[in-house]
Amino acid sequence: MNRRGRPARAKFTPRPSVAQRLEAAENLLDGSVSDAGGVWSRAVAWILRLALEQAVDQLWAQVAPELMRCPMRAQLLALRVYAGPETAGQVGALWAALSRAAHHLDYEMAPSVTDLRRWRDQTAELARALELAPLAHQPFG
Repeated sequence: MNRRGRPARAKFTPRPSVAQRLEAAENLLDGSVSDAGGVWSRAVAWILRLALEQAVDQLWAQVAPELMRCPMRAQLLALRVYAGPETAGQVGALWAALSRAAHHLDYEMAPSVTDLRRWRDQTAELARALELAPLAHQPFG
């Protein structure tokens, strides 16, 4: 409570960067974080998905800010125009794989370390490609 008896406002904390999210995923993969229990593999998938979504958001902030408010599936469709069909297809496939891996289903195995490391590398590669997309391309049409 503040001095007027109202609930105190939460202080603004900037969200982690894509690089910080990738580092957090790497720490989980390396075993540096030991208190994640049995959910660490799904936590890595969530962190990677957040990093990928943030890389897409950063592209939209530069070229089409209004797209940041759209659902991710719509953003993935629009991505073909700004990043090209190949990059957009790779982002869409990775986002779908991370989404499946992040959601726990009792009858599915958790993602393997090999899959998680591959997805981590793909996330980093696609984040770099999206960062360069506004410089390399005018909207595809």
